Amino acid sequence: MEFWGAEIKVGESVKVDPTEFEACIHLSQVTLGEAKKEKPNELVVVYLKVGEQKFVLGTLSKEKITQISLELVMEKEFELSHSSKNVSVHLCGYKAYYSVDDSEEHEFTDIDEDIPLVNTKNGKPEKKKLRK
Repeated sequence: MEFWGAEIKVGESVKVDPTEFEACIHLSQVTLGEAKKEKPNELVVVYLKVGEQKFVLGTLSKEKITQISLELVMEKEFELSHSSKNVSVHLCGYKAYYSVDDSEEHEFTDIDEDIPLVNTKNGKPEKKKLRK
């Protein structure tokens, strides 16, 4: 694992492609940065775009909600943006690396399947033998 962070400046967005790192990005926290102009009642909506779908991660405000905790794991390219014209938004989390070789070890085989149980006349479960 390795720290990951990004700043979304006013009027900009940030595109992230986790496949460039051969990792997943785990988004843990979103917080407001320093404001150009103090607007304490401004609501800042934080957006996540994956493919053509756009989602709201949350709404931040300087007075009441300055940060949001998240538990998002992103494997595909995504884009982050926000609605403020006065303040940047910071995100942090970590990169969780994976390797191509490890994925093969976790593939299921027939041996990993549960063995079904059948009831017998005496009411005790009996293991059913698998066909080969």
